[in-house]
Amino acid sequence: MSVAENASGSPLTASQVLDALAERELLIISGKGGVGRTAMSAMLGLELARRGRRVLVATVGQDDRLAWMLGHTTLADVPQELAPRLFIQRVVPHVCVREYGSMILKSERLSSAVFGNKLMRRLLRAIPGLDDYAVLGKLWHVACRARAYDTVIFDGPATGHLRYNLGVPRTILSTVPRGPLTAEARRMVDALEDPTRVQAVLVGLPARWPLTELGELAASLREELHVEIGAILVNGMWPVEVPMIPPDALPAAEEVETFFSVTRTIAEQARRQQDNVAAWIADERRAGRAPVALEIPWRWEGLSSLEDMQALCAALPRCVVRAGGRA
Repeated sequence: MSVAENASGSPLTASQVLDALAERELLIISGKGGVGRTAMSAMLGLELARRGRRVLVATVGQDDRLAWMLGHTTLADVPQELAPRLFIQRVVPHVCVREYGSMILKSERLSSAVFGNKLMRRLLRAIPGLDDYAVLGKLWHVACRARAYDTVIFDGPATGHLRYNLGVPRTILSTVPRGPLTAEARRMVDALEDPTRVQAVLVGLPARWPLTELGELAASLREELHVEIGAILVNGMWPVEVPMIPPDALPAAEEVETFFSVTRTIAEQARRQQDNVAAWIADERRAGRAPVALEIPWRWEGLSSLEDMQALCAALPRCVVRAGGRA
């Protein structure tokens, strides 16, 4: 059963979407810069660990935001256990190249001598796609072959780079002579194309054009690379419960008008966002698609600490799923 399917035919709940994502070995999170993909990666890590999964959340980010959001101070290039079943790690490309080399050469000492050499590292940086392949290969190996964790969550590349990143193994298969490298690439492609093992989770904001781009990316990933989309997280939804009271219905008091002008702004923005998501869903259905869109609430307090992330996770069961069928 894919994330989008419900055997009873009833509408999906947020908990069902998260339960289904928890069954995957590797989740690749992507979205444009600034949409909150690191926060969504941290949220999923907490949620899946709470469901009893042993989870690694890995990022290529150069800052320590992922650590801060999960109650830690810094990220290391080795897994750190923050809580029972929850680990975080910064994935460093040149380290991944060396580790990949040790798998191919079957010797960590020889790999360190070859790939740790400064001149060799300079030469390797000139090879297009090698860093991307090494990072993806490292996380694929940990998630799908070594099975060191139940689920690996990859806070991955921005959407503009995602198709290229996921396409590198296919490029190797079509351009490199048969050998150990192509054998690894074939195994990686097989895993990426298996929706029971690997899925992408895309993150976007509730504005019409960004959502349209995200829907087109989802279609491209599925049709060109055969990578299934587990869910699209629409991040930053304003509360719809705030009433929009017209000015002529209020008492003639400046303080009252000032207060309710703020509530009107919130209500207007919430309705705008709801209209944007509804219009996008309608366009997707007309195109023969029905993405699983999970609405994530906006938190004015921000998402910079473990307490913030825990509060967001507590709100997830009430989140709306705006579509069903195939994602």
